[in-house]
Amino acid sequence: MMTLADVLGGCKALAHLNLSSNSIGAAGMGRLAGVLGECKALAHLDLSCNRIGGEGVERLAGALGEREALAHLNLSDNKIGDDCLAPNANRFHAEGAKKLAGVLGSCQALAHLDLSDNSIDARIWGKLVGQQGGGKTLVHVVFRRETTAWCS
Repeated sequence: MMTLADVLGGCKALAHLNLSSNSIGAAGMGRLAGVLGECKALAHLDLSCNRIGGEGVERLAGALGEREALAHLNLSDNKIGDDCLAPNANRFHAEGAKKLAGVLGSCQALAHLDLSDNSIDARIWGKLVGQQGGGKTLVHVVFRRETTAWCS
């Protein structure tokens, strides 16, 4: 039986991938990150509401380092963090954020970045946006914390 990771590995020209609300988790993100590196044309990636956590975003960061075409990235409401601030808002995992910030600079086409509902510390937020190619293409950023759960 083929897994989603197996199928995606053969989609070299895939440009739009929406895997929102699939409870992928950190382990699933590890498997997906391995094949996302093969999707060179990927321009739109929506991984919102997947509970990938800090460990998952670290794994994803490794795959994003090769995504020069990526223009839209949605990582909203992913429980990325260690300490719970409110029932549905967590602190952005520091190590995952550092790794993500480090690769955003290579995503030269990135124009839309959604990290809402992850309660990112202001210092880490600055690193994330500041690393993005000097902000040359980033035109839309969503950075908010909701008090109600959109994803369960």
